[in-house]
Amino acid sequence: MASAIPQTEPFIREAVQANPALLMQDEGGVSLQVRMQCLVYAPFRAVVQGKKRVRASTRGPCLMVLDGLDECENKNEVQELIDGMLSFFNENPLIPLRVFVTSRVEEHIQSHLNVPAVNMDNLADHCSDDDIATFLHILFEDGYRRNPVVRAYVQQHGEWPTQSDRRKLIKHIGGSFIFASAVFKFIMTTNAGANDPPTPMDRLPLALKMNPGLDGLYTQTLSRSKHLPHFTNIISTIALLVAPLSTSGIAELLGIHTYEVVNVLLNLQAIIQVPGTDSIPVTFCHTSLRDFLITQSRSGGFFAHPSHHVRLFLHCLECQLKHLQRQPGLFILSGDRTPAVAHYALRYSYHHLNHGHSYFKLSEFNSAIHLCREGLALQPGTPELMEDLALVVRRRAHNTRSLVDWDEAISLSRAALEL
Repeated sequence: MASAIPQTEPFIREAVQANPALLMQDEGGVSLQVRMQCLVYAPFRAVVQGKKRVRASTRGPCLMVLDGLDECENKNEVQELIDGMLSFFNENPLIPLRVFVTSRVEEHIQSHLNVPAVNMDNLADHCSDDDIATFLHILFEDGYRRNPVVRAYVQQHGEWPTQSDRRKLIKHIGGSFIFASAVFKFIMTTNAGANDPPTPMDRLPLALKMNPGLDGLYTQTLSRSKHLPHFTNIISTIALLVAPLSTSGIAELLGIHTYEVVNVLLNLQAIIQVPGTDSIPVTFCHTSLRDFLITQSRSGGFFAHPSHHVRLFLHCLECQLKHLQRQPGLFILSGDRTPAVAHYALRYSYHHLNHGHSYFKLSEFNSAIHLCREGLALQPGTPELMEDLALVVRRRAHNTRSLVDWDEAISLSRAALEL
């Protein structure tokens, strides 16, 4: 502060002389919020109130950047810092100071920043291929200067990576800076193992194919939450969903609490986009994470087994039944009036039945048929419900070879067509 705005220096010096503990982290019971008040806000306000022109490198309001707020370990202190900052601006609404906070929007941060005085924006919405291209250009230029192997290759063969390879790399990265960084590190690593390709030029084609360098990142990041309740259920669900759902939508579909979903995902925000609001679905930062999760040889214990489709199908039926009990006219509502999770269950339940059919146990077929009959009892004569029942009975008939099941499935399909 004193370096950027010299007029604040005497006020900062006076505050420190009055309370030297301000410069001693975690000493004397002086919280971060108090230190910010005494060393930043109060000196700045004193300069402004003294009607002195703030000499800084900008003609508009001064900007203070708080970078990586989510990386602070003491969540309570972060919340107090935010509350103190908001209190200062509420008391001094015209002060020429702005604070730019960069952070993953974790719950303990988002809940305190979600006020009218704060303008929240998702940087992922503004990232373009041009930004990634610039980022990669800087990284590779730096890599060229530092790596004698790359310099020797360029002197003999010309530009590397070629423009064609750069375009492929940008497309493959998919707009994520964290993955751009991870891919670059994989290509340029100086600690390649004995069985790894020896040079960056050899590793580039691998990065353009399957990005094997990301598997370690995925494994390491997912390990942060694997001990938490419902971890496997939640991650497998996100991997196998046809369309993404919000945290509350995932929770409702799985029959668990929203906070349990959030609790699992908070540690995974390096690889999974966890929105700050519940109106936005949870998505992967990069599509290769889904490929990783559905490929057993790569994901190992994190593998989203196809048998999870069975659970998702049953959850879809349970969700349909619950919403039918609340809204008997569910099947005639327009899409924008149907709750998102109910819309998902209605639209994609067959997908999960189709992809999980070979993993059904007889008891699971019986449970599915029971749920279908319950729904049909609530809304007799609904073609969609009758066809759902027919599909499940038909699938059971494939497994049991039961003529009774085949007869019922055919009768139900005919009845559905006649409605």
